[in-house]
Amino acid sequence: MITKLTLATVLARHRAVPRARLAQRIDAEFDRIRRELGDLPGIVASPARLRTMLRHLTKVLHPGVLNDCFFQSAVAVCAKRAKPLGGRPLPMINMCSVCPSSRRTAVHLPRLRLVRNQARDTLDGSAGLPPLQQIALTNHVTDFDQLIAELHQDGAPCA
Repeated sequence: MITKLTLATVLARHRAVPRARLAQRIDAEFDRIRRELGDLPGIVASPARLRTMLRHLTKVLHPGVLNDCFFQSAVAVCAKRAKPLGGRPLPMINMCSVCPSSRRTAVHLPRLRLVRNQARDTLDGSAGLPPLQQIALTNHVTDFDQLIAELHQDGAPCA
């Protein structure tokens, strides 16, 4: 099936989708093409052809419980900090909260709140915990409060 699409038509369809980092990269790629070649009133043979033209921009999504990951080895915190021990990589705990490959949406809010509340409960009953563990838990709660606040729509405190 042959579909006549101008670059402007493709961009209009693309911009109807909510903005995301990948959308910005695709916009930048189309802007680069427009600067180099001008607007293309060409014919795209099929949606598969368009996908092929944009394949170099794609990332694989790894869905998660507290976040989703568009893993990019060049910037992934877990890949940079993990040092193999005996040929096996060490687990990286809580690196996703600061990783640029990580993405969180409103879908993750209930679980983020649950983790934060569990840490608060542990901290509230921390009379017997060593001071360094109390500091670590306090920092953990603060980090999750910040992640939750970033996702909260109107900026009001998140319960």
